Amino acid sequence: MLSLEDTAAVEILRILVENYGFAESGGKIFHKNGVPIICLDKSMLYADDEVASIEADLVIVPSKHVSETGRRCLLVHSTGNWGATAPYGGKPRQLSETSAAAVYRALMGLRQAVENSGIRDVEVGMEATHHGPHSEKPLIFVEVGSDISAWRDSKMAEAAAETVYQLCFGVETNLPEPAVGFGGGHYPRDILKPVFAGSYMVGHVASKHHFPLDEEVIRQAFQRTVEQPRTALIDWDGLRSEHRTALIRALSSFGIDVVKV
Repeated sequence: MLSLEDTAAVEILRILVENYGFAESGGKIFHKNGVPIICLDKSMLYADDEVASIEADLVIVPSKHVSETGRRCLLVHSTGNWGATAPYGGKPRQLSETSAAAVYRALMGLRQAVENSGIRDVEVGMEATHHGPHSEKPLIFVEVGSDISAWRDSKMAEAAAETVYQLCFGVETNLPEPAVGFGGGHYPRDILKPVFAGSYMVGHVASKHHFPLDEEVIRQAFQRTVEQPRTALIDWDGLRSEHRTALIRALSSFGIDVVKV
């Protein structure tokens, strides 16, 4: 599902049609082998109702990523709001359903696509869970960043399109242990280290900026991950001690194992 207002999403759609065989079937919907691409004339951040109206095992949202640095990047993340406000869609203190396996496969797919294409000076990474839409079915964003030159870059779009296609039609075996990440910045690079090493796969991540967290939203991070993780990866130096102490107390009460990264 994507927004036709989104420059990067439109470029990814073009490649999925031209190179991967998706065909328009009317009503701004494209299909291949029973897998639809649904195009909206609105921002995906506020598409709660549209997401709720479809039947899907996984919703993938190709999208642009915006940052003031303008750095070239390919990113993956889950959606939801850790705090009491929802300024960019979704619901306050509500996390969407996600799949750690889908996030992991997307990260590995993007990294492989970048290597195969010879794209240079592009960071493949992850963002902490943020913004809408709210979804009761697993949903992840695959993003191209961070300015219009990147959004229109055909090689960047090809890497994202290939990854989206593989998520739809590929099969991943030997997946690592699922986990939830806590701490660090909005781009959780330390939490990603064991992920890229193949030791863990992570769905939801709460950056230090969202702390202190309510116990209920901490619980949601585990319950609303399809794989039902029982491990928390904590960026130990990326959290204030009092926040870390409260988090570990909550995790212990839930029976969650803690791994320092």
